[in-house]
Amino acid sequence: MFRKVLTAEQIQQEVHRRVLLKPPASGYPWEVSLPLPKAHAPDAEACNWDIETVGRAGYSAYVRHVVDEARKEFLLSDAAEHDEIMGDSLAHG
Repeated sequence: MFRKVLTAEQIQQEVHRRVLLKPPASGYPWEVSLPLPKAHAPDAEACNWDIETVGRAGYSAYVRHVVDEARKEFLLSDAAEHDEIMGDSLAHG
């Protein structure tokens, strides 16, 4: 499957947009604050990023589902991965 390559900011915006499209009845979409995606080596699903989802009980599962669906469609750009790696090396150096 072809995946569209996006920057961290583009992925964050797209996931946030999708979360707001169809919030669950028990959710509070206006309280959702998503961090930027974190780059990582390609995993078993060939995805190279993830977003840590934290939130209210019941709503975080919905956000996690939206993130998981987006992970199937998008790859984090190499520039974003490079910036993440450089940031980590500077923080630990």
